[in-house]
Amino acid sequence: MSRLPNSNHIVQFFLDLYRRQIGISDMDTCSMSANRLNKINKSGEITYELKVTYNGREEIRRMSLCRLGEDMQSRSTCYKVTYDDLLVLKIPFEPIIDFSRYLKSIELERAIAAQLGPEVTCVSPSLSAILNKSPEFKNERGLNKEAWEKEIAMKLRQSPNLQRYLKVGGTFVLFMALSKDLFFDQVITRMHQYKTRLKDAIVQSCDSLADIPAFENSFGRGKETLFFSLTNLQQSYVLAMDQVLLKYGRESHEIPDDQKKQWMFDQLAGKAMTGEHGDLPPGFVHDQHRVGKEVLLRQKNDVTAFINLIKSDIRKTAETRNRAIAGGIVSNLVKLLYHLKEKGTAIRDMKPDNMFLVGDANDPDLLMASADRYSLGLIDLETSVSAKETEVLRQPILAGTPFFATPSHLFENAVLMHVFQDVPRTFYLQDWFAAIGLIYNVVTGRTLFKKTGKLLSEVVRVRSKACIKDEPLDVVLKNASWVFWSAACDEFKERMDSNHPVFESISFSLNTTKRQMFLQEILSRLRFLSTRIERCVSRQPFFESEKTRKNILAAGSKKIEATLKKWEAEKDLGEMPPKTHSGVMDFLACIAHLKKCGEKLRQLRPILEAQTSEVNARQLILLLFRLVFSFMYRPEWSDRKHPECL
Repeated sequence: MSRLPNSNHIVQFFLDLYRRQIGISDMDTCSMSANRLNKINKSGEITYELKVTYNGREEIRRMSLCRLGEDMQSRSTCYKVTYDDLLVLKIPFEPIIDFSRYLKSIELERAIAAQLGPEVTCVSPSLSAILNKSPEFKNERGLNKEAWEKEIAMKLRQSPNLQRYLKVGGTFVLFMALSKDLFFDQVITRMHQYKTRLKDAIVQSCDSLADIPAFENSFGRGKETLFFSLTNLQQSYVLAMDQVLLKYGRESHEIPDDQKKQWMFDQLAGKAMTGEHGDLPPGFVHDQHRVGKEVLLRQKNDVTAFINLIKSDIRKTAETRNRAIAGGIVSNLVKLLYHLKEKGTAIRDMKPDNMFLVGDANDPDLLMASADRYSLGLIDLETSVSAKETEVLRQPILAGTPFFATPSHLFENAVLMHVFQDVPRTFYLQDWFAAIGLIYNVVTGRTLFKKTGKLLSEVVRVRSKACIKDEPLDVVLKNASWVFWSAACDEFKERMDSNHPVFESISFSLNTTKRQMFLQEILSRLRFLSTRIERCVSRQPFFESEKTRKNILAAGSKKIEATLKKWEAEKDLGEMPPKTHSGVMDFLACIAHLKKCGEKLRQLRPILEAQTSEVNARQLILLLFRLVFSFMYRPEWSDRKHPECL
C-alpha cells in the first residue's frame, strides 16, 4: 500500500493553491515556503505562514491545520483546515487514484445526507468545496450548487490534468466546506475550560481589594482576615517594586501604585508583563518577576487560599451555566437519535469531531442559551449506512472511533446477523452507545470509556489473526464481547458513581414521540429477554420437572442468585459429575443475568410513562446503557462471571 498523505502534504497543497490564487503559474520561477508559527495547542491546531516570492514581490497569508479523531483501521484520516473559511479534508484509508471511483465515494455520502435531510443537517464532500477557490474554476453562469457540481465533474473528465487540484500527496482527497457553525468539541472546550477562566479572574480581581465591601461583593462575607492579609501582601509587593525601580535608577512615582498592584495579580495569574510603561530598562522585567515571586512566597498560604476562593467561585458559576447548556445539548442529541431511527440511518461514528451546532454562531453564548436556537449537524458520513429493515443492507466500512465504538463496529453484516439476528438494530444501537459517551463528555468534559476504548485495537488484532487462520469470526466477536462489556460496565459504574449528583442536576424535556421511541425499545428488550429466558429454561437438561421450570421462570433475579450461591457452596456432590454441577451453575448465572437486565429496564419504565416530560441526564444515560448492553451482551456466550447489570 502506498504511503498516505500527511499534514506536510496538506500544507504544500494549500501553498500551491495560494500561488495560483495570486496569479503565478507553475511555469514561472518563484520561491514558496510554509513556516510553522506555533506549537500544537490543546485543540491540536497549528498555524502556518504561507509565503510566495516572485519578481521581488512577497505575498504572505496564514492557514491553520488540525488533525481530527483517533487512528482506526480501515478508517479515513480527517483534518480541519482554516483557509479563508473552514474546511474538512478526508484522506481515504486506501488511496483513490481513479476519478470515477472518487466521484462514487462522494455520491455515497451525499446520498446519506439527502436521506437525512431536511431534519438533520449534514456536511458531505463536494468538488466545489475546494475548486471554488481555484482560479481555473469560476461559476460565471451563476449555476446552483447541484448544476455547478455536475459542470465541474464534466470539466474534470474533459481535462484530466485539472484533477490534480483535488489530490494531496498523489491521491484524491475528499473536501467538505463548513459554515461558521461551532464544532461540537469547541462547545465542550468552552464549557469546561476552567484554567483560562481562572487566569482571567485573577487578573481582574485587583479591584476586589479596594475595600471590604468590594471584597465581600466578590467573594461573600466572613472573609475579613483573608482581606487584610492580602492587603498587607499588596503593600509589601508595591514596596518591593519600588526597590527594583530604584535599582534601575528610576523614581518610584514614575509608575502609579495602582499599576504595581495590578502587576501582583498579573504575576499570580502567570501573565507576562506588558510594555505599557515600555521604556523600562533591560533586565527590569526579570528582576520584577524574581522579587515579586519572593514576596508572594512569604504569604504562600494566603495566596493559595485566595486562588482557591476564585476557583470555587468560577466553578460554581460555570456549573450553573453548564447545567443549562448541557441540558440543551442532550435534548438535541436525543432529537438527533430520533431522526436517525425514523429515517432508518445509522452514522456508526458519532463523536465530537464529527458533529457541529447548526445555528447562528456569531454569538456562541446566546446560541447555546436555549436548545431551540440550534440543532446538531453531522460531518463525515463515511461509515454511515441505511439501516432500514425493508432494504438489503449495504456493507459499511468496518470502523469506528475508540471510546465511542463497540466490537460490533469491526465485523461484517453476515457475522452480525449470525450473532445478533438483527443487523438494523445493531447499527442504530451503535449510535446509541456513542451517545452515551457524548453525554458524559458534555456533562463532565472528560472521556467516559477511556480504558474500554483501548481494547478495540486488540479486537482488531485478534480478528485479523482469525481471518488469516480462517477461524470463525462469530466466535471472535462473542469472546470480544465478554472482555469489552466487562470493562465497559466497570468503567461506566465507577465514573457514574463519582459524578451522579451533577448528572441528576441536569434536566431537559422529553416529548411524547421521544418517550415512545425509548419505551418501545424497552418493551422490545423485555420481550427479547423473556424469550431468551424461556429458551434457556426449555433447553437446559438439569431441571426436568415442569413445576421447577415454572418456578425458575417466575422467580426474580435475587432468588435465582440465592439458589446459585447454594449450588456454589455445595461440596458433597454425591453422584453428580463435576461437569453437571458446573453446567447447573452456568445455567443459573445466565438466568440471573437475564432477569436482572429485565428488572433494571423495568425500573426506568415509570420515568417514560410519567405525566411530566422532565428527565435528567442520569436517567437518560442509564437508559441508553441498559438498552445497548442488554442487546449486545449475551450471557450464554460465556461461562465466565458476567458483567454487572447497572
